[in-house]
Amino acid sequence: MSAMDWTSLESRLSESDFSSGNLLVGLDFDGTLAEIVDAPEKAELTAETRSLLEVLSRRSDTRVAVLSGRALDDLKARVGLPGLFYAGNHGLEVGGPRFRWTHPSAGILEPSAIESLEDELRGFPGAFIEHKQLGFAVHYRRLPSRFLKTFRSVVRARLSALQDRYRVMDGNKTFDVRSKVAWDKGHALGMIRRTLPGGWLALFAGDAGTDEEGFRTLGPRALTIRVGQVTRSSASFVLPRRRMVDRLLRLLASRSPLAGE
Repeated sequence: MSAMDWTSLESRLSESDFSSGNLLVGLDFDGTLAEIVDAPEKAELTAETRSLLEVLSRRSDTRVAVLSGRALDDLKARVGLPGLFYAGNHGLEVGGPRFRWTHPSAGILEPSAIESLEDELRGFPGAFIEHKQLGFAVHYRRLPSRFLKTFRSVVRARLSALQDRYRVMDGNKTFDVRSKVAWDKGHALGMIRRTLPGGWLALFAGDAGTDEEGFRTLGPRALTIRVGQVTRSSASFVLPRRRMVDRLLRLLASRSPLAGE
């Protein structure tokens, strides 16, 4: 990891390729655009963050993509801005101006994969399952700490039986389960970039372990940023606090416009 500070990131973005070229800005939602909250249904953008996304989306040299583990329709409803690209279920489904796409190998999870686990969770207050059609997430942010060790042991044992058919990811106080497809947010952002005419640089910022695979997929083809207090990351830069993402968006919104705008 290159543990670079804000000054180094600002310097990189001031170089000619980023300061005057076409830019695809990819952003995770929970923990990157919105603060992490104790229940996923409470997550929302601040007025400032929404305004900055609107400003970026109006630039002809900038496209914005929001990528999340959330279901696509839930993500679009929470951001609620037209003209953006959206990728849900960790990139397995993508929507954008005039198109919608689902990975052809991403199947709907079998109900039996969830039912027995839901029975187990009744003994753990505050833990619950979020259904996302192409996957599900087990949330335990509200679980009292005295249950944590037993809970993680029980859930891991249950989910291990699914690993021959599904991917299981240990996230930010969640376990994410989705189709076993070699595809992530980095692949989705790359696909979005290929739909854009001309040459586009890409930037991707995310805060969780599930974003790390996207950083690795993109590699040097994009500028990658990990959000949060971490000691190791595959990203090129680290922003230790979520509010610094707004600072990043302000910087991108203030780029010199292309000639003729």
